[in-house]
Amino acid sequence: MSKQISIYSIFILVASLVFFIFLLNMFLNSPFADYRIAVRDIASFHATGSLSPLFQLSSELIGEVGVILRFIGTCFMLAFTVTLAWKKTFSKTFLSKAILLEGIYYLFNIPFIVYLFARPYTLAHYGAATSYLAQMLFVTPIFLISYFKVKNEKSDTTEITKWGSLAIVGFILALWVKHFLFAIYALPLTMSNFTLTVGLINSSLTLLVAGVVAAIVLMPLYRKKSTLLNAKGLGLALIIAGLYAVIFLLISTVTVQYSRWVTLIDWWTAILIVLGIGLLFTAKTRKNPM
Repeated sequence: MSKQISIYSIFILVASLVFFIFLLNMFLNSPFADYRIAVRDIASFHATGSLSPLFQLSSELIGEVGVILRFIGTCFMLAFTVTLAWKKTFSKTFLSKAILLEGIYYLFNIPFIVYLFARPYTLAHYGAATSYLAQMLFVTPIFLISYFKVKNEKSDTTEITKWGSLAIVGFILALWVKHFLFAIYALPLTMSNFTLTVGLINSSLTLLVAGVVAAIVLMPLYRKKSTLLNAKGLGLALIIAGLYAVIFLLISTVTVQYSRWVTLIDWWTAILIVLGIGLLFTAKTRKNPM
């Protein structure tokens, strides 16, 4: 493993650690949220006799299983990056399990998607349901294929690289769909002042531009026309992706409509700026290390 890759593995470790902290917070807090929902929905069922509250409760509890599996997946991802940074070892076992658990996490949202679409129409319900559905479609199929490619000892480097590149693009676009639709049904859609205008543009374009840039710079890899990674181009895409959370957090310091939603956005993505800068300045266009 080259010195450049060894240096960059530290940046990957830092990003993985921040992602771990983000999911640890979600993992620790979600049982309390589920308890409050259970108390509310059971009381509603006894008061009205409607099965709808129980349907919502069951979908929330199934979603909790997904949260647990996703957290286990990030533990594997952290283990992968630790072995990469300290032992200079590329562990396909840790990586494949991390990819698998991240991919199947979205499937546990299916009952909640059905529940939201089955309810009487509101922008919030249908917007959230569409968001969950789109995220699943962008991430789960590609991640599951990537899992089998990494796990299969017969898979060659170009095949793993192809699906790994598509996974990066799909993940960024899933983030864009999530936060763009979130802006539509939860944030003020107005250009009445400079701050809200910046927020609207940020939610609409920042992650989308990052996804398009990633798709362009990784195209030679997933089309199998090259095994060379355009490191600076990918670094630029990651920096742009990280800007979304940074801009959102800055706006939240001065706008209450944003501050109330900080815990619901993927604030961990701000670390992608560090990851992108690390890739931009420590790596050259090179053959994929896998």
